[in-house]
Amino acid sequence: MPPGPSWTQGGVPYAPQGNAIHWDLAWKGALLAGVGAAILTAIPFVSIGCCLWMLGAGVLSVSMYRKRVPGTLITPGMGMKLGALAGVFGFMVNAVMTVLSFVVFRSSSDFRRAMQEQLEKQMASNPDPKAQAMVKQFMDWMSTPQGAATFVVLMLIVLGVVFIVITAAGGALGASMSGRRREFR
Repeated sequence: MPPGPSWTQGGVPYAPQGNAIHWDLAWKGALLAGVGAAILTAIPFVSIGCCLWMLGAGVLSVSMYRKRVPGTLITPGMGMKLGALAGVFGFMVNAVMTVLSFVVFRSSSDFRRAMQEQLEKQMASNPDPKAQAMVKQFMDWMSTPQGAATFVVLMLIVLGVVFIVITAAGGALGASMSGRRREFR
């Protein structure tokens, strides 16, 4: 059986490749995109666009991979994987910053005070005595080291899932957008 079709792109022979991602070439772009998204989501006013930064990190990781491996057709599935890798890196950086800020706020009692104020506002707006009792119990639990640590771990799990899912969606979006551009050329 003859070998598959090959053609030249800019004078360089190109043989079609499967849906294999060259991870040794992909991780650097994903790391840069993920860290960038994590930093942007940590800056106070800029963090308003956190979902946009995560989505952009997925698109950017696909773009950077495309530049490192020219001529490769990146499918949306491959883009999702590249974006998810950027999300893992971004989450790791964000998790370190979250834990550090928790330790700083926890030691200065600002975190507990801010949480308590928010929960007291919730209690005041709800006249149901059962709801108030639940909020009071939650506040008591949060004042313990185990409760605060559990809350932070749960918050990190949710943050990790959100980071990975949104950056994966951005990667799929980036791959599908560039695939369409190629068809029209």
